[in-house]
Amino acid sequence: MSKIKELILDLVIADLERQIATTCQGMNDAIAESKAHKGAMESRYDTFKEEAQYLAGAHNTRMQTLHNALATLKFLKTVCPATTKAGGYAIVEVEDLDDGVHTKYFLLPVGGGGAYDVGGEKLTTLSVNAPLGRALVGKVVDDEVEINIQGMVRNLVVVSIT
Repeated sequence: MSKIKELILDLVIADLERQIATTCQGMNDAIAESKAHKGAMESRYDTFKEEAQYLAGAHNTRMQTLHNALATLKFLKTVCPATTKAGGYAIVEVEDLDDGVHTKYFLLPVGGGGAYDVGGEKLTTLSVNAPLGRALVGKVVDDEVEINIQGMVRNLVVVSIT
């Protein structure tokens, strides 16, 4: 595993663990709030208990999603897949053909959206399920990609894959 990939995976895993802790605290707070209110509504406007129960359920769903993502990334650290094409473990550098800006993305099966500076190099994690991630998967060096993001068409070329 390349050192940069290992460092970024560690940072993404740490971010997920922080999100899990925050979500767990939110779920516990919602459960406590739910228990603090009487079981029966006193009026049609008294929905605090029900709302707190819905919130606790939403936190629980979020916790399951975060735990699955964490398990996936921890497993990814152990397998080190080869990267000759853009895919779920590749660092893909692209150049925007309109303005010449180079951007590096670390494609991951889960956990995209973070921006990291590792060794003076800026990388953005990108889920393979994100629109740009889907457009990059399977590409090789010199492939061009046209993607419409929020009504704006971007023309990119793959510069490197590691």
